Amino acid sequence: MVHFFGPDGAGKSTQVDILVRNAKAKGIRVKKCWVRSPHTIAFILWKVFVKIGFYRAISNPLGALFKFPAVDRCTALKLLWSFVEFFGVLPIVIRTRILLLMGYKLIAERYILDTITTIAYFVNDINFLRSRIARLLLYFIPSNTVFIFLNSDYETIFRRRVNSLSDKNVNSQGRAYGAIPKGGIEPREFIEFQRKAYKTLARAFNALEINTASSSIEETSRTILKYLRFH
Repeated sequence: MVHFFGPDGAGKSTQVDILVRNAKAKGIRVKKCWVRSPHTIAFILWKVFVKIGFYRAISNPLGALFKFPAVDRCTALKLLWSFVEFFGVLPIVIRTRILLLMGYKLIAERYILDTITTIAYFVNDINFLRSRIARLLLYFIPSNTVFIFLNSDYETIFRRRVNSLSDKNVNSQGRAYGAIPKGGIEPREFIEFQRKAYKTLARAFNALEINTASSSIEETSRTILKYLRFH
């Protein structure tokens, strides 16, 4: 498996697609996989908590509110949320294992490291990265996985989001900033939390780190392909 990870907007989707095309052109049996929390029951709980007003909210630079379940308010809720997420990811992990047994090479746009990071954000505790549940989730990563961390500063991510969304049609009702949906850009707090968590995980797994804010799509792709030749 090649496990990409990094903050939203850092360019993972683009690089995964390039790598998949490159692998298929060489006759490699490859599948793209994607996994990130909240999964199934956790997603439903998220919507229920928001509906009943049990949430914390943060805003992005355009004023859009992002509501997260307030499971960070007590230890019991943090633990409950972590276990719900743990069991929610199991079906996806099983499917991944089956694909590996079938002989496919996997390229993950998001996988377990992203799940751990998102759980950490929901419970509002960066120390979750070192928790027993997090360590247990790490066992689901194949032993011969190559890790690639795509990083970028928030200003670059914001600019990319604006450019990618500006040409899309959105409805009115006050939810748009010009031609840009207000909710289409992640809050700075969320992205900075991701970056902090991913940097910690990148060091732990000796990941290749590329700052896509200072590297073009082509340069990033060449760096990744060169790196993979040695693994």
